[in-house]
Amino acid sequence: MFADTILFLEVGSLMKLTITYEHSIPINAFRWTPSVTAKPLHYHSSLEIGLCVSGRGIFYFGEKSYKVVPGDIFIVNNLELHIARSNESDPSTYIFINFDPILLLDEEEALLLPFAYRSDHFDNRIPAASPLAAPIGALIEKISRELTDRQEGYRSMAKSALLDLCVLFLRHYAAGLSMNEWNRLTDSFRRIRPALVLIDQRFREPIELGDVAKVLRISPSRASHLFQQELGRSFKEHLLQLRINEAKRLLISTNHSAVDVCFESGFQSVPSFYRLFVRSVGLAPLDYRKQYSVHAIFENTTEPLSR
Repeated sequence: MFADTILFLEVGSLMKLTITYEHSIPINAFRWTPSVTAKPLHYHSSLEIGLCVSGRGIFYFGEKSYKVVPGDIFIVNNLELHIARSNESDPSTYIFINFDPILLLDEEEALLLPFAYRSDHFDNRIPAASPLAAPIGALIEKISRELTDRQEGYRSMAKSALLDLCVLFLRHYAAGLSMNEWNRLTDSFRRIRPALVLIDQRFREPIELGDVAKVLRISPSRASHLFQQELGRSFKEHLLQLRINEAKRLLISTNHSAVDVCFESGFQSVPSFYRLFVRSVGLAPLDYRKQYSVHAIFENTTEPLSR
């Protein structure tokens, strides 16, 4: 795994992975060969999809375990403890895709349903022998290739492939759900939807958990639990991500100063804006602008654009 993008934090006897994204969209792709010895189970706030590309091993999900062969696909939500282990004589290698669930919420909330599973009743593996494994595997490899090569338009191509992949997951897992299970999953998203709409409308302003609890007509403690349960992140983490995304948008699409971007995206303090932006993005705001700004691209173009 990338040492500079993944950090293990010990929480009691568990390990939480804190993942930062290397690109201006919240998607990472990386190759990983698990250890042949047992390692602690971990979890993370991102969603994850894995493809075994070679070797053999075992993939553990809590009390469940799957024998792994090349071509197997694995789906991991933001709450379930998991870890992979390699076979000693034939170590396995995976391509993993990590992404922020907000990508799916912004597109079509139903795409999150396959990741809203209950661990003990869910099959995390799509076997290599399944007709669905090959097209999903091809999309995983495409996302990895786009994020590695970084050719023009790679972010759009990676996002498009991810959405295609999640549609395939939705159709596959929805076919195995009973009407009661489907209603339970969709009802859980409908419960939190008013809060997400409110935050999306007001994240540029001071907003507190109590405001969200009020619109949901529940207590703040229950609202806090609902965020963690449905999104795998706290209210504050969700709010921060919206503000970071807005700051990134303003930095690459306007000439506003970093201070103006700070307050226009909802941050109340310039020092905390710089600190949180660097922690989340890996670059200072103005360095991010230099790297990704459309204006910078045009300014560095040597040939005039044809009309």
